[in-house]
Amino acid sequence: MKKLIYLIVLFFGIANAQITPEFEIGAKGVFSGNLNLNSEESSAVSDFSDTQLLMGLSQKLYNNWRAQFVLGLQFPDANSNLGEVFYNNIFIRLEDQKNMIKVGRTIAQTNLNEFPTLRDDDAQQFTYALNPFSDGINTERDQYANVLEYTHTFKQRFFVSVHGENFYDSLEPDDFRLNSTGLTLMYKVPESQRWNRNVIQEIGLSYNNYFTDRQGYSNDFDASVKNLLFSTTLNLKPDPINFIDFRFQAIQNFGWDEVNTLNDYFDYTRTESSTVFGTFRYLKQKLERPHYQVSIGGGYKSLPNLEVDSNQLLFIANSFYRIGQNFDIGLQYRYTENTGFTEGLFGKNEHRIQLAVVYSFSKIFNKQFGDRQDLLNLEHNYIR
Repeated sequence: MKKLIYLIVLFFGIANAQITPEFEIGAKGVFSGNLNLNSEESSAVSDFSDTQLLMGLSQKLYNNWRAQFVLGLQFPDANSNLGEVFYNNIFIRLEDQKNMIKVGRTIAQTNLNEFPTLRDDDAQQFTYALNPFSDGINTERDQYANVLEYTHTFKQRFFVSVHGENFYDSLEPDDFRLNSTGLTLMYKVPESQRWNRNVIQEIGLSYNNYFTDRQGYSNDFDASVKNLLFSTTLNLKPDPINFIDFRFQAIQNFGWDEVNTLNDYFDYTRTESSTVFGTFRYLKQKLERPHYQVSIGGGYKSLPNLEVDSNQLLFIANSFYRIGQNFDIGLQYRYTENTGFTEGLFGKNEHRIQLAVVYSFSKIFNKQFGDRQDLLNLEHNYIR
């Protein structure tokens, strides 16, 4: 009898262990002192925006699929109206070996690449297809959206994604209908194979269609703002110790012909524009771990449909040094210049110098799955 009771307890214990979810926690602290020198005034601030905490629960389903629930909170920019905390990731993901369905709030596919900048919004106007429903106050409104997304994977390297988003509308903040759809084609080397340093690390093409209200147009497609993105990452020197890569992205906003002046941020996102941005990065590895990296990059945006010649220029350079496990210190310099109508919106020019400390942490408990990416891969990384 005692043996029977023992076997029953053991059985239920094993069964219970099998359905206990995998738990992952990730954290990133980004702290910098910013010195801003522009054409009108100068300022110095202490900045901890983009600091965040991420939690994920993964569960095996009663078939070949699994489910994951992710909750993330972030400290937004100090001058935003998002409050003390912004929930940047709240979503459910269902996936098997070749398919993935994602529902909730997370990073939208308005940017295909990850550039080696201190914060991912340091080059926002050059690296993102901008949200035409936003008033431009918060950078998070370009990065995050409520998404409904399906992705199919071919041979673990080719991804085809069909997605619909609800981007925040500053004029109708309580409207949660899908106001954007798109298609993304991407080739990307898996994380587990990046040590090979293939010449082509990734290459992608994405189309985003925003269903905007355009005066005089009844057809939804003709009334839309349309963006086409091309992105690639190339390993120029695939050496395991002294590693050099080049990252590039181009964005074509087809815009509206009738927007030939910039009265506000809405006009800025809805007029025609062509944008390019690229970076060169040198990474030194020591004892098979990242030691330090140096990068330099720049971007240019032209707005050809305006009455006055208007364009934007960005130059950015930085260096990060690893002083401990996932603990980096960095120095970044950024210069922006605006001419024509963009000067009226963003100022003539600005020099920004940032001294930063960054700490990242990720830990998985009750590990059950071999993930394509961890929680911190949802967000911006530094040295890897």
